[in-house]
Amino acid sequence: VMEGAIIRDGVIMGNNNFIGPYCIIGEAPEKVGWFDKPHKVIITDNCRFTKQVTVDAGTEQQTIINQGCLLLKNSHVGHDANLGQNVTLSCNSVIGGWTRVGNNSNVGLGAVVHQRLNIPEGVMIGMGGVVTKKSMIEPYHKYVGNPVRDIGSNIRADKA
Repeated sequence: VMEGAIIRDGVIMGNNNFIGPYCIIGEAPEKVGWFDKPHKVIITDNCRFTKQVTVDAGTEQQTIINQGCLLLKNSHVGHDANLGQNVTLSCNSVIGGWTRVGNNSNVGLGAVVHQRLNIPEGVMIGMGGVVTKKSMIEPYHKYVGNPVRDIGSNIRADKA
């Protein structure tokens, strides 16, 4: 845990995690009526949070960051969200509350995901992409734009 990082009560952390400078983990959720009664944040193993990452505590359940996630500078995870294994949030990306992000997904620079959505496994959301509640997101596809549109498979030819 680096200098200036704030880890609130109720954060449960596994092994081999790196919390960079000025990260705020487990702050009360930004939802009216829940400021004084947050749930936990669970961070499993081998996660890396670079600088100024924020992760809000849950309201109705825990906010969960699963194994091997990489959260880059100024990324934000909203309350009650669940990041699957090996998810990457690029700089300035935002995951809305109650959102589920599947394993091996990547959210690009400055991308925004509306709350209460399910981002399936293997999805890549391009830089500046905006995933709205009407977006239809399929596993192992790439999405760009505002609102996002599908631009094809996210499976490398040598892995297909």
